[in-house]
Amino acid sequence: NDVPPDLPVVQADSARLFQVLVNLMGNAIRFTSKGHIKVSGRRVSHTQRPAVELSVSDTGIGIPADKLENVFGAFEQVDTHTTRQYGGS
Repeated sequence: NDVPPDLPVVQADSARLFQVLVNLMGNAIRFTSKGHIKVSGRRVSHTQRPAVELSVSDTGIGIPADKLENVFGAFEQVDTHTTRQYGGS
């Protein structure tokens, strides 16, 4: 993991942030049979207030290019084959 110890404290909905990170890490674990999963954080300067960017990256199966626009919409399973092969609902 690549989260610097001096990352600033920011105001956020901690329960929602925890849920998002758990979901991202769970998917990374489920769909990465070989390779790595990396959690990282960094300070970003879009405004005067401190801001933090968190990311979860992996070398898993990925999301098909034609499905990327749906990532931030309502839940949608890419296809039923991945559910059967990797689990989930």
